[in-house]
Amino acid sequence: MGVSVPTLQRLEAGDPGVGLGIVATALWLIGRDGGLSNLAAPEEDKGALELDVREAVELGRQRANAAAEARLKAAANKASRQRQE
Repeated sequence: MGVSVPTLQRLEAGDPGVGLGIVATALWLIGRDGGLSNLAAPEEDKGALELDVREAVELGRQRANAAAEARLKAAANKASRQRQE
């Protein structure tokens, strides 16, 4: 195949730098190349799912921070109005 042992070790470790051609060739050699169509399926893309989860967590943090700031501003405005009365 012309693939070095270190490259195969990187492939087994899930290194994203290993080309898809190596994966496709390995699947073809073991007769499992029918699974190639699943590689592009969004529900099978663990990396994309992980990114989506991270983005959702970050968005949740941003929203929580914005809500906390809004509550603090509202409390400060209320206290300011009470002092003026």
